[in-house]
Amino acid sequence: MKSVLIKLANFVGETGLYRFLCPERLPVFMLHRVMEGKPDLPGALPADTLRAYLEYLAARHYQVLSMDDLWRVLDDGEEIPSKSVMFTIDDGFYDHHDVAATIFEQFGFPLNFFVITDLLDRKLWPWDDQINYALNHSRIRHADIQLPSGEIHSVNLTPGTVRQTAREVRNALKIERQEQIYEWLREELYKKLDVEFPTDIPQEYRPMSWDDARSLRARGHGVYPHTCSHRILSTLSAQEKYLEINESLSRVKSELAYLPDVFAYPTGRLSDYDSSDIEVLKTAGFKMAFNTVSGYVRRGQSRYHLSRFSLPGDKVEFLQIINRFEALNDWRIHHPVLPFSSLPTR
Repeated sequence: MKSVLIKLANFVGETGLYRFLCPERLPVFMLHRVMEGKPDLPGALPADTLRAYLEYLAARHYQVLSMDDLWRVLDDGEEIPSKSVMFTIDDGFYDHHDVAATIFEQFGFPLNFFVITDLLDRKLWPWDDQINYALNHSRIRHADIQLPSGEIHSVNLTPGTVRQTAREVRNALKIERQEQIYEWLREELYKKLDVEFPTDIPQEYRPMSWDDARSLRARGHGVYPHTCSHRILSTLSAQEKYLEINESLSRVKSELAYLPDVFAYPTGRLSDYDSSDIEVLKTAGFKMAFNTVSGYVRRGQSRYHLSRFSLPGDKVEFLQIINRFEALNDWRIHHPVLPFSSLPTR
């Protein structure tokens, strides 16, 4: 029954009713990995799924906004087009250039890239991906690892539990001090799991190149900083925060020969950055910053707390967001007299 109601709700959404009831809301989507065929990495989106979404948008004449388009909304007060959407992709892996950008270009749509500059410099690969790699290559079924704080965290790797265990370890590290997290991975996690630390970035985590990034810019896409090392800002000292923001800005500016004045916070929860980070961003010249809090971007909100939806793998959820059905509950709070109780809620 629920699935029938959701399908009915999306059918109604295609008429534009929810966009009429909930205007001035822009869905900004966040991608991470896009793979041809059946993805073998956690959280990767099949390329065919992305193609189907963009085909839907193109067939219905949606406008896919660039960063300049968004700035005109937030700074100049332009209206958010009713049938509009925006896309970002985080980190800077090879598939971002080789797969995702190619798909967007097939439809003439812009994509905005937030790159980890030390990844493109091949100095490291993200700490959360290093956890996945270590756990997937370990033959040990149990290990007690000592977190940077000294707390002991038990790792159990029975068959079928790697993905859940990786999530648990990542969540534990998100609230730890991260100044030395890359040293900790090498000296603690890999040794306790009896996994040889790779001498080079593994193939599945290899980055795009700076030449790729320059090519993306030349082809009409946006390329912006996502810190140097992807460490969570709220877990760092004031000096480390400053360096993560300013050095990543300097690297992108130097390689791409322009001022990349938009930023994305690593992991991006509200607890992952604070007002001092925003002040550093402002001083450095950034004019917008994105988090990962699900919600629509609206005129008048803070330019340094811009929300993004994770791009869902399910088309029904995708339609609920782009047709503004997700905004309907907020609308109902302010317009309680109209009866929409038959529509499903989440």
